[in-house]
Order: sequence, then structure tokens, then C-alpha cells
Amino acid sequence: MFEKLPPTEILNQIPKRNAPLKNLRKLPELDPAYLNFLAMHEGLEITPDLKLSSYEAALTENRELALQSPKIAGTLWLIGRTGQGDEWFIDKNNGHILFFDHEQGEYANLSQFKDLGISFMEFLQMGFLYQELEILMDENDDQLNKAYIEAFQAAINSIHPYLADLYPFSYF
Repeated sequence: MFEKLPPTEILNQIPKRNAPLKNLRKLPELDPAYLNFLAMHEGLEITPDLKLSSYEAALTENRELALQSPKIAGTLWLIGRTGQGDEWFIDKNNGHILFFDHEQGEYANLSQFKDLGISFMEFLQMGFLYQELEILMDENDDQLNKAYIEAFQAAINSIHPYLADLYPFSYF
């Protein structure tokens, strides 16, 4: 129950592209795990709050971002969205995953983005733990006992200290 999956096991669960991409020259220099994801895998919905864009969608979305907000596009790369219209980014400089709440309106500066302090692979690990939580909550009519909640939070925080508190959505 609530075990952080190793990277190879995570990648084996994600649908693969029919043919891996060989040319990623249109992309900036980003976290190698993220670039590998784009080259080898399709877009993915891990949970309704964690939807990752495919290579093609990421290119389109980031071209639009560069037109709308060149300053933000110079530092961040849009990697996905939530079902509510919020967005997930990767920092081009340090590889951290950031969250943007759409209720803030237009992008003005980097202080609007919540830095989770995790890499792309850790983001996937976190996502699959949240997927496991959502399945368990569905099976138990959203009622989990204290032991389950503590086990989940410990698993999330094993990825990065206080990650359960940094995650932008509340489950408990």
C-alpha cells in the first residue's frame, strides 16, 4: 500500500508511442527524464489533476505561451494541465515542477507559480501515488481511516519533505 514506484516500473505503465521520436531539436534543454518521456510515450492522464501533454501538444502549447508571455516562456516549459484549467510547468533552469492556479488570471511573474521542489520523475512517482489514493478512496466512498492517510502522506513525503503540504489540492 502506497509505495513509491521505481522509475522503470512507472515508465512501463505509460502508453508508448507507435514509433519513438528521434529528433527533439525543437525542444529546449530540459530534464532528460522529461525529454525521454516525450520521445517514448504519448500524453497521459494519471489523475484528473495530473494530465501530461504529448510531444506535439507540448510544442503547440509552448508556442502559444511564448506569444502570450515571453518572460514566463523564457524560464518555464508547460508540461500539462489539470481538469480545472490549472497548469503544470518544468523550470528550464533547475528542472523543478511548478504549479499555476488559473484563478490568478494572467501570468505576471514567477512568484505566482508554486515550486514543488521535485524533478519530473518524482512528479510521476507522486502522480501514481495520487492515482492509487483516488482508486482507494473510490472503493471506500471517500472514507479512509487514519492509518491509510498517514501511510499515504509518508509515501508522498518520502519523495520530498513536505510534498503532501505543497501539493495544491486537498484530499483530506
